[in-house]
Amino acid sequence: MKEVFKRATTVMICLSILAFIIGLIMTVYPGLSINTIGIIVGIYIIIHGITLVALDFKSNLSYVPFDGIASGILFILLGIVFIITPGILSIFLTIALGIWIILLSVSAIRLSLVVRSKDSNWILILLFGIIDLIAGIIILFNPLASVISITILSGIVIMFHSIVNIIDMVVIKKNIKNITKEIENSMKRNQA
Repeated sequence: MKEVFKRATTVMICLSILAFIIGLIMTVYPGLSINTIGIIVGIYIIIHGITLVALDFKSNLSYVPFDGIASGILFILLGIVFIITPGILSIFLTIALGIWIILLSVSAIRLSLVVRSKDSNWILILLFGIIDLIAGIIILFNPLASVISITILSGIVIMFHSIVNIIDMVVIKKNIKNITKEIENSMKRNQA
């Protein structure tokens, strides 16, 4: 179980670094064709969705509490839409990012509540989860009119979310021993 957590956190850190780079490109070069950005974002979202689905299946085999199937399928579908019709990105990017960040923030908040009795850093995970939730709601309900503004805002949000996710994964990786021990104890209690 410990190895599954290590692999999952490493994969999530790598995906977050890739997302940060995409966000940086969107922020620094907003004049790029929205079609190019739509295709790049679509490919990333598909990769991220496939990873979440795969991690969900692997974690279920190891009895690790990870909810990735619903958000993974959503990401795959959104990625396909962005690749097929990249111009639609200007309409749906803000909504998709808001939903994505809200889903991930809920997972972070749930995780912080699971590890709160064993991990002194659970408050940090909870705080970043709440900040992420607020950012997702703001993005979802305050779309900007300009495609360039949406691109810049989306890039900033992606970079912020990537940093938050990297911090979450580092905290989890640092406490893998305690987390796996808590899960194993919980499984033993449930079996008894």
